[in-house]
Amino acid sequence: MNTLVDQIEAHILSGCTNNQKRAIGTEIETILYNSNGERISVDRGAEYSAADLIEDIDSGCKDINTFVTCSLEPGGQVEWASRPAFNIHDIHKEWNDIQTILKSACIDNRLTIVDLALDPIYSPNDIKLINHRKYQLMNDRFLTTGKHGQWMMRNSASVQVNLDLMDKKDAEECGFIADCISPLAAVLFSNAPFKNGRPIGYENIRYRIWEDTDPARCGHFLDHGIQGADGLLNQFCHYILDVPVIYTTPDKNDNVGFYDGTIKQWLESTTENNELNSEDIKTALHQIFTHGRYKTVLEIRSTDRPPKGYEFAPIAFWQALMEQGKTRDILLGEISNWSLSERMELNLKASTLDMNQLGPNNKTILQWFEWLAELVYDSLNERASELDIESEKKYIEPFFESVLSKGVFTLQSQEQFTEKGISIKEFIMKKNAII
Repeated sequence: MNTLVDQIEAHILSGCTNNQKRAIGTEIETILYNSNGERISVDRGAEYSAADLIEDIDSGCKDINTFVTCSLEPGGQVEWASRPAFNIHDIHKEWNDIQTILKSACIDNRLTIVDLALDPIYSPNDIKLINHRKYQLMNDRFLTTGKHGQWMMRNSASVQVNLDLMDKKDAEECGFIADCISPLAAVLFSNAPFKNGRPIGYENIRYRIWEDTDPARCGHFLDHGIQGADGLLNQFCHYILDVPVIYTTPDKNDNVGFYDGTIKQWLESTTENNELNSEDIKTALHQIFTHGRYKTVLEIRSTDRPPKGYEFAPIAFWQALMEQGKTRDILLGEISNWSLSERMELNLKASTLDMNQLGPNNKTILQWFEWLAELVYDSLNERASELDIESEKKYIEPFFESVLSKGVFTLQSQEQFTEKGISIKEFIMKKNAII
């Protein structure tokens, strides 16, 4: 008889490529304002809405015979999900197609793309939640578990990276790398300079929001007692069983239900002949919001939505670090020597955007960024040679150069705002004007 843990692990590993080529995908979230500098409404009404925008994007893609997956986040943020691809260039071409259509829709309807990871002006109370029971249940849950769940749902935007798993060993090593490097990535890609119409200073605010949304299902693997690569997947599957359920699997009409209990209790109640339904496993896995989480891929969620033109930097970053070979061996060798106390301390320090803070081995966060940059460049150049493609380094090198010379974008934007001497709304609208 296969236990719940065995079945969940088997589901995760069902997506393994068995040492064939690794595909990568991404999801990029975007906040939009109307011509008055207000968030566009999520549901259809008297004014042009996010729902209307999704419909126009879908129509535009059909006109040029291209595939697109765009959906709405709880506060009306538009999320574009790429198809899996074996190199970043193919994903970038798809992104360019959707950007052409999005730009046209924004010009026609006088919308502004806000290329930040947190709404700079409005609070969750200003933003209507999408009319979907799943999100209402999430909202209700997060009101009882932390201070910032509503900020996460309505006001934040990120870039998520999905990586194919080669086999169990690869899945565990990639998960371990993601857990160790995510606090550094959260600082490196920080792009949330304002909150409630005020500069945020050195707060890494989107990271803090996720850390104070729901401790049972958020945070790092390390927060849940998962410490190393060996046995990581089994421990992850054990961990999720104790997490409270938010919603149950949608029915044929896409309606979700409520269950008052843990994922283990709910899954046990749904089994037939001790066999789990794969859709129920999928539903359970989608209710875990750690910085890295497993589905049938590894989804890494720790990076802010970068400024316009740098959206693909997180994709190149994680692709490079997860690539099997010399670079990953060097990385694993280094992070395996970090003590648990060093890792826990780094997780806490990621809440503050000070690159002079000391991290593991008494190296500053800036020094770790410099070290990671070289690893990333080497890995991407090796990939280019092996795959006979143009180096994917071009998607991240300008990003690294800017951060290493001028500081993270959260701080850069605040400095630019101070120099302009105008309101934050005016600053955002001018900076992101579509011409």
